[in-house]
Amino acid sequence: MVAAVLHLCVVLVVHSQTNGYPLFPDARGYDSASNAIAAAWRSGSRLEARDLHALAGSAVWGYPAIMALCRVMTGGGWLAAKTVLALFSATGAVAAYGLAIASGRGRKRAAVVGLMVGTSPSLLLWDAWGLKDGLIASLVLWSLLVQTRARFSVACVSTMLSVYVCLYMRPAAALFLAVALLSRVRCSRKYLAGSLIVVGAAALFVLPRLMLLLDLVDSLEVQDGTRLGFAGGYGSENLLDHPQYLVTLLLGPFPWEFGPETANPGRWLYLGTIIWIASLVLAPTALRRAWSDTTGVGRAAVVGAAAYTAVYLATFGGAFYRQRSLLECMLIILVVLYLPLAPARAMMRIHVWLALVAGVAVVHSPHLAPTMWGKLLAACVIILAVPLTFMCSLRQGAARRFRDHRT
Repeated sequence: MVAAVLHLCVVLVVHSQTNGYPLFPDARGYDSASNAIAAAWRSGSRLEARDLHALAGSAVWGYPAIMALCRVMTGGGWLAAKTVLALFSATGAVAAYGLAIASGRGRKRAAVVGLMVGTSPSLLLWDAWGLKDGLIASLVLWSLLVQTRARFSVACVSTMLSVYVCLYMRPAAALFLAVALLSRVRCSRKYLAGSLIVVGAAALFVLPRLMLLLDLVDSLEVQDGTRLGFAGGYGSENLLDHPQYLVTLLLGPFPWEFGPETANPGRWLYLGTIIWIASLVLAPTALRRAWSDTTGVGRAAVVGAAAYTAVYLATFGGAFYRQRSLLECMLIILVVLYLPLAPARAMMRIHVWLALVAGVAVVHSPHLAPTMWGKLLAACVIILAVPLTFMCSLRQGAARRFRDHRT
């Protein structure tokens, strides 16, 4: 309920503040394409795949078609469609809660992970702006829940359906689900039926669609005159060709660039970026523990996210933050579910890490410290604060161990 109300409120606020006008080129494309598809359906036309391809202007026409379906079902326009899709995206919080319970975590930790997913600033903004990332994250979470709780044959059928849908929305998410399912396969008669389902469904449905998408690589135009290729289209910074953008991938969009030139809706992404940056320092410890969980969501999420990351780095790369939103969601889930540290120790690591990032920010940003003396002073304060924090933490840990030894 909290996630649903928050998603609904953010959609309504953003829609009223923008006078119902899409903020981004992709959102404008989804709006116009879904309107054309909905108009064709209302007139009684039976659209085939090639018709949807032509109306959407892209081979990845799944999201405009889903938005058009929401328009037809509600009898409304873009706001009604966004509202329905945002409410479905909010159910990702329920799926995250179920994943926590299925992985053997307590209800308190499960409630925390559900609220973290349901109130994720990045997913909230993508829903409010009429983009598909929140919908994809929820679809992936529900598919992982079925993989974790259902019999393997049922999980195979469900995953193949989700993979087929993702091939029309975001093929990299389809790879996420397929690799996560394969991580659960064991050499046993119990998994034979499910494996046959996977092979048959892949041969009949997935492989033809995949070959079509591969044929379109380096020929699909995302915008007029801009080919997709393996560079990811407009706005991409492929890390294989441009490794200097690694910092952009890890820390961007930079929250310290809060100046006059950033007075645009994109600055609201800074909230999600801060959570992402804070989670990075806890990720190695959480991922090691998640890898050992073969019955819950842990190992499947790790290998699926690794496959998705590989495609993300090879295509869109550092600056396309919408593609990273699924990774942000999975990282938050894994950190909350599998972090073995006490909250106080985890917060100490976050404080030290954020202090180091703050040092980068002070040197980099002209707004935080405009003069060279200001940058040097701030850097000295941070250099002194980090070891002081470590010393205080070690002292508290030694005192706690001494008290435990005496008792």
